[in-house]
Amino acid sequence: MNKPEKLRVIVVEPGRYAREAEIDNTLKAEQAVVGGLIDAICPWPDDKVCLILNDEGKIIPLEPNRALSEYEDVVFGTFFLCGDGGEDFCSLTDAQVKRYLERFRQPEIIFDTPAGIVAMQCEPDQYDRFIQATRGDGGKEPPKRRDDPSR
Repeated sequence: MNKPEKLRVIVVEPGRYAREAEIDNTLKAEQAVVGGLIDAICPWPDDKVCLILNDEGKIIPLEPNRALSEYEDVVFGTFFLCGDGGEDFCSLTDAQVKRYLERFRQPEIIFDTPAGIVAMQCEPDQYDRFIQATRGDGGKEPPKRRDDPSR
């Protein structure tokens, strides 16, 4: 069987709406989408869908993206969903695109609580404000010079 040149995927970026996209079916293109080394997980084996993420997303750390209830975990950084063709990745079907666009459409603000991970759907501007407010610097821009009095 010939490996298709393009893959129909869903790209999910932190703080943004999920979107359908077409990417080259190459390791280089897949790494470009996630911003580094890829790792593939298959949380929905019956549906034959793979979630491709940055292998170092939690270590770097990248921004929290979406909660993954199947693993009671969080995906950090941009990821994409594609079909599981056995030996290779393949394009998503129309039904898979519809299902996973609906599931991952809304950005999420994610909280780690004593009771577990809580994900709250939000709009992109709300996500941006939340991320800025939770940075160690309070979301403020760094001073332009070392001797800046705002330091």
